[in-house]
Amino acid sequence: MSVRRHEDVHASGFLRYCVDEAWTSMRRRWRVALLSACLLAAAVFVVAAALVASGALRDVTDRMTQAAELSVFLSREATAAERETAAALARRDAAVATVDVLDADAATARVTADFPDLAGVITALPERPFGAVIDARLSSSATEPQVDALVARLRASPGVDDVVYDRDVLRRVLLTVTTVQRVVAVLALLLALAAFAAVAAVLRLGYYARRDEIEVLGLVGAPPRAIVGPFVAEGLLQAAAGTVLALVLLRVAAWAVWRGPAATWARVLELPDVPFLTWQQLLTLAMVTLVAGGLAGWVGSREIDR
Repeated sequence: MSVRRHEDVHASGFLRYCVDEAWTSMRRRWRVALLSACLLAAAVFVVAAALVASGALRDVTDRMTQAAELSVFLSREATAAERETAAALARRDAAVATVDVLDADAATARVTADFPDLAGVITALPERPFGAVIDARLSSSATEPQVDALVARLRASPGVDDVVYDRDVLRRVLLTVTTVQRVVAVLALLLALAAFAAVAAVLRLGYYARRDEIEVLGLVGAPPRAIVGPFVAEGLLQAAAGTVLALVLLRVAAWAVWRGPAATWARVLELPDVPFLTWQQLLTLAMVTLVAGGLAGWVGSREIDR
C-alpha cells in the first residue's frame, strides 16, 4: 500500500485511492482474486438460476390454474341418457363456464392425436377402449369448495367412471416444486456462505501479506478508513466481477437449454421466450452481492482493530 492521497478528505479522492489500491492488489494476486470471483459467480449463478426457474414455473402454474378443467370419463356401457344427465349436471353448476361433450369416437380420436405412438394399438383393438368424455372449463371465480362439491356429484352420477380435476394434479406438482425450491434455496444459501467465507479469507491473506505496509501507514498517522477502504473496494470489485460473470453464464445456459432440451416443453407450455430475471431481481441480486463483497472486505481487514 502507498501513502499517497490517504489524507485526501474529498470523497471522490478517497474513492479513487481505494479503487486504485484494490486494483493493484488484485493484479498482484490475480490467480487468487480470480478464484474468489469464480466462487462468488458460482453462488450468484445458483441463486439466479433458482429465481429464473421459480419464475418460469410460476408462469406455467398460473396458466394451468386459469385454464383448469374437469374431465368426466364415462364408461363404455354408459347410455346417451346418462351422458346427457352428467353434461346437464355440469352445465347447471355455477363453477362451470363451458361444457364440451365428446362421444366415444371423438374421445378415441383425440387420444390417438395426442399420443400418435399408441394410434396403431388403439385402432387394432376389437372394441372401443374409451367411452364418452365431458370436458368442463371452470369459471375464473370458481372456489375450491364449489369444485369439490361438483366433483363429488359427478362421481356419484350413473355411468361415470372417473372425474379428473386439473387442480388436483396441479396441487401435487406445486407441492413437489415447492419442496425442490426449498432444497435449492438451502443449497444456494450454503454456497453463498461458502463464497463469502472464501472471499473474506482471501482478503485476510492479503492483509497479512501487506501487514508491514499497513503498520507503516499506521505509524505515519493514516486513519483506519485509509486501510479498510481498499479491502472493502477489493471485495466490491470481486463481487461485481462475479455477478457479471454469473449473469452472462446464466443467460447463455438459459438460451442453450431453452432452445435445446427444453424446446419441446416450451412449445407445449406455450413459453416462446427464454426466461430470465426481471430488472427488480437483477438489481436486488446485484445489490446483495455487492454488500456481501464489501462486508467480506471489511471482515478481512478487521485485524487492524486489534
